[in-house]
Amino acid sequence: MRLGVVTSVWGAYGRWLPAWVASVTAQARPPALVTIVDAGADDLGPAREALATSGLTWQIVTARHEGMGAVRNTAIAATPTEWVMHLDADDVLLPHALADAAAVAEEADVVSLGALRDGQEVTFPYVSARMILRGRLGAFSCSPYRRHLWERRPYLTANDWIDSALWVGFAHLGARFTGTARAGFVYRQHDGSHSHTITRADKQAAYAQLRRLCRRWQP
Repeated sequence: MRLGVVTSVWGAYGRWLPAWVASVTAQARPPALVTIVDAGADDLGPAREALATSGLTWQIVTARHEGMGAVRNTAIAATPTEWVMHLDADDVLLPHALADAAAVAEEADVVSLGALRDGQEVTFPYVSARMILRGRLGAFSCSPYRRHLWERRPYLTANDWIDSALWVGFAHLGARFTGTARAGFVYRQHDGSHSHTITRADKQAAYAQLRRLCRRWQP
């Protein structure tokens, strides 16, 4: 499993990156490449210092912030590995995450990585494309996936707050989803989290779009 770990960062999110880098560095199975898209971060100095001593193969790509979907597409486009995962800048991997993903990757197109969320472990032992198309949560945003799926169904750039739209697109392509048996990352929530700052109207529009996509792929 040759995997690239990517993220996109802007504004104050750069302050979370040293811990992000440390969690990737601590992997029992290191990634092939790390890509950070700088879409206007306040300060990437500490992150650069952490990367410089990490022993990882890494790159920082500069892009304009034209929406979450657009910058994620930039990150994946710059990362030519067979597998990719977008780990949000304010989340961290547990040391076994990539090894757990590799252990089930042969029979999967998407590995639904379990999470520690609000102190609770959330995993997806029975996830499937059918489950995804019924509108149920079956994968968190950092779940690794085969890059060729993204080439056919990239991140949406309109009403792009709902990460699940990516999985719905993959499910329509017949992707195989397999969950890990344990949590592989820590889903961190804080006052600056996008899910806490997005407007109610934008949430409603995004969820309505997701329901339409589940029925038929018409972005």
